[in-house]
Amino acid sequence: MGRWGHRLFEADADIDFACDISGDFVMMGGTEDLVPSNLIHQTDMLAPPEAKDYYKTEEYRLKLDDDIVSIRNQLDSGIGDKLFDKYRAKENNLDEFEGQYQVIIVGALMMRAGANISKEQLQHLRDLVPKIDCQYGYALPFRDLGFRDPGKAQFLAALDNYQPGAPRDYLEPSCFHCGKVRADIGKAPKGCGRCEQAWYCNVDCQRAHWKVHKPQCKHLNEVRILNV
Repeated sequence: MGRWGHRLFEADADIDFACDISGDFVMMGGTEDLVPSNLIHQTDMLAPPEAKDYYKTEEYRLKLDDDIVSIRNQLDSGIGDKLFDKYRAKENNLDEFEGQYQVIIVGALMMRAGANISKEQLQHLRDLVPKIDCQYGYALPFRDLGFRDPGKAQFLAALDNYQPGAPRDYLEPSCFHCGKVRADIGKAPKGCGRCEQAWYCNVDCQRAHWKVHKPQCKHLNEVRILNV
């Protein structure tokens, strides 16, 4: 299991769960070449260089916008509700690996597409968050479950500011303390001047998060391993 970032879909486990959910999406009638996991692969550190270059092009941006609409329409046709029903039914099954966190990933994918989510489902996602393991820095792979702190903040901010029809982009800069993005605060969060790997919406958030961020705040030439 690898992790190259502290936010949503910056870990092998998140992407694996997204792919599993996309498999169920197809089984429920979704189009095989337009699945929710397509919307988050841009974060994959192991993507080949030519794919990473393509992700930066205007051609891909336009295609992604079209894909988001197509996937949202499929989710809103009833598939989204079916996914919630399936994953919530097994979230407390002790034989299910990270069952509750898988429901979080369903919600994150729904918001990535801008799909309709009922108030009841949104509240259930909020109620799940404090039950999910959260790490504040590097952890051994077998213990690195659930959220990292910036990803937890990112998810909560997405829930608090979510509007159906407005896709939530998990790749764009988000405050490592409060999780907010440009659309929430009217400006892009600023990067940490030293490590350039964290963002903050203001000085207060940066100061509040410094105790957590300090051990990880290393200049790029000090980094020895890519796994965080």
